[in-house]
Amino acid sequence: MKNLIEDLALFFLITLIILSPFMILFTFILLSYFWSLSLTLLITLIYGSWMYIDRYTPVRGGRWSNRLRRLSIWSIVSNYFPIKLIKTEDLDPNRNYIFGYHPHGTATVGAGINFLTEATHFSSLFPGIRPHLMTLHSNFFSPFLRELLLSLGECSVSRESCQYFLNGSSCQGDAVVIVIGGMKELYLTEYQRMIFYLKKRKGFIRLALENGVSLVPVITFGENEHYRQYKNWISNRWIWGRSIVGYLPLRHPVTTVVGKPIHVNQIIDPSQTDIDQLHDQYLQAIEQLYNTNKANYGFENVKLEII
Repeated sequence: MKNLIEDLALFFLITLIILSPFMILFTFILLSYFWSLSLTLLITLIYGSWMYIDRYTPVRGGRWSNRLRRLSIWSIVSNYFPIKLIKTEDLDPNRNYIFGYHPHGTATVGAGINFLTEATHFSSLFPGIRPHLMTLHSNFFSPFLRELLLSLGECSVSRESCQYFLNGSSCQGDAVVIVIGGMKELYLTEYQRMIFYLKKRKGFIRLALENGVSLVPVITFGENEHYRQYKNWISNRWIWGRSIVGYLPLRHPVTTVVGKPIHVNQIIDPSQTDIDQLHDQYLQAIEQLYNTNKANYGFENVKLEII
């Protein structure tokens, strides 16, 4: 029964995420059929106006709701894999941080559960720190889904949005969580491999220098093991999980390890040399964090590949 509840909870969330762009069309048709076209148009106009009025919220801090972050459904989803969050060092709540998250994986479930919810007790492990998972701005064009993401603290990964938290104009104790490899790393995802697209990613390094915020390397073990990837003649790759249609991810433990912060002195206008030096330091920290923890989570025979 427990497994069935976990399956249903995750099925609901995946369906919401995938079908969100089509939900407004479905709702429009449904309301038109049972009510009237004019009333449906009015409701659509009202919500469309709200999205326009609220268009800057994703780059100005989102809408943090502790009540939503603590919903029991997140714990149910977390137990499905299960997902764990490991702290290696305390973080000073009087500082701001950039969490560099690796790898992207197929679904980035470790980042979502650990930093958008309290299922793994983030606020207890890091008191005074508020995590903000950053995502593509286009995700906030999806009706209904955008409201959920904003309420969980998710924001746009644009430079303007990151600066809002990092320059201290909001408050201290903010942690901007950036999936460094982005979409390029997503396409590199392979079962039982750890590939980080990192050598050419230096924008987050510049942000850290300009604002004098600490860099925190974060590695999730098991992020790539939720779906198996297969090659086929139609596309370069397709994925398969479990259930008849391969819809649900595989039940594989997910452990996110938050590393030791790299404290950064502020340089308003950093040179390329400054950026390269800090980037090299970050690469060393990532490799050390991986090598120190890989044997604890079944990755002792998996070599870290940084490209």
